Formats: sequence, structure tokens, C-alpha cells
Amino acid sequence: MGGRGSGRRYGKQKTSSVTSINIKTLDDDERAHGSVSFRYTLDGKPEEHTVTLAKTACHYGGVRYWFKCPYCPRRVGVLYLSGGQCACRHCFKLAYPSECETDQDRLFRKANHIRATLGWQRGIAYPKGDKPKGMHWKTFNRMKATYDLTVQRIIGYDIKWLEKINSRRRASL
Repeated sequence: MGGRGSGRRYGKQKTSSVTSINIKTLDDDERAHGSVSFRYTLDGKPEEHTVTLAKTACHYGGVRYWFKCPYCPRRVGVLYLSGGQCACRHCFKLAYPSECETDQDRLFRKANHIRATLGWQRGIAYPKGDKPKGMHWKTFNRMKATYDLTVQRIIGYDIKWLEKINSRRRASL
């Protein structure tokens, strides 16, 4: 009871667990009509949603298209389909997965991102690799120093957790 990773993990449903439609996936022909219809089947029953589009002018010319959420006045780039409804993440009360991460989760994600950028295998348990070809030594050394600091912070969280567990164990004896 009370082990690592236990406890409440933010009750909101995540955007990654719901089907989504991004405005960037639409063709110019589809955007030109001012509205878009989505057809799909849910439990064998055909569903259809018609969503109006909005457009805003860009500073250097051209336009950017947005979906208009059917339930609120927001213009959004992504709509979500859930339970036969089509709405923005605010209306469905969805959270991005990164909003529900702990500080340690963020550090692991940062360390893995640096490892991927350097072409190393993901995971702090694996040994460090060499400098990627074409990367400046100054950049490599800066990224390696950031990685080392991130790993030290991860280990610091682990040490705090172990100390907490040991103090609880000693108190129960």
C-alpha cells in the first residue's frame, strides 16, 4: 500500500484516449466550403456531424482555418469524438497527457528526448553514446551537461522516495 506510482492520477480523461480530428488533416477543397461533415458508425449506428469552419488572417498573408466547437464559442484546431458527440477538449473536460505527469515523469521525458536527439538508446539505465556526426562539440557538451543534470534530479527523487519508505518501515517496527 502506498507504493511507487500509487494514488490518485488526476481523474480527467486524456485526449489520447479519444478519437480526434485535426484541422491540418483536411484538404483545401474540404476547407473551402465553410463547413465539414464527418460520417462514421458507432455501435453499428451511422453518425454524422457537420461542423462550421472559421478562418483568421495570418500576419504574413494567407489564412488559417479553425473548427468552431458546436457547444461553445471557441475556435479550435482539434475536435474530439466521444459518445456520439463532437466537441472541443474543453467541453469534454479532457486533459493533455502532459498535464497529468508528475515532476519525475517530466524529467524522464526530458532525459529521453535528449537521448533521442543525440541518437542514443532511450532510457537512463543504458550507457551514454558518442557525439552524433555533424553536431558541434559545444552543442554536444551542452546537451550532455543538461542530460547529466536531469539524471541527477531523477536519482534525487528516487533517493527521497527510498528515504521515505525506510522511515515508514522503521516507524512500523
